[in-house]
Amino acid sequence: MGRRRKSGGEKAGDRVAGRLTETAGMMSGNRDLEAEGRTAARSADRTTYTVTPRDGGGWSVQAEGASRATSVHDSKDEAVSRAKKLAGDRRPSQLLVYKKDGTVQSEQTYG
Repeated sequence: MGRRRKSGGEKAGDRVAGRLTETAGMMSGNRDLEAEGRTAARSADRTTYTVTPRDGGGWSVQAEGASRATSVHDSKDEAVSRAKKLAGDRRPSQLLVYKKDGTVQSEQTYG
């Protein structure tokens, strides 16, 4: 749905880049740069769950990088509820809920 999934190598690269930025911030005394690097490194470790409409009707919950849906639901509310539970139980994580038109309705970060 308009969002490209990162491979394991890309996530590792993001993690390294974040740690390098954090180190550069520490060495230069720039606290903003240090915090930015720490945030980038953490986001690479985060699992993203998405709630998206299915072609045949209903809504699916899927983890980033998974080839199949984690769960399928008749209503969007059921799917969002399940995705919130998954993301909350598997911190650090992120939840993206999409509208039927493919745009992001909401985003929530856990941990």
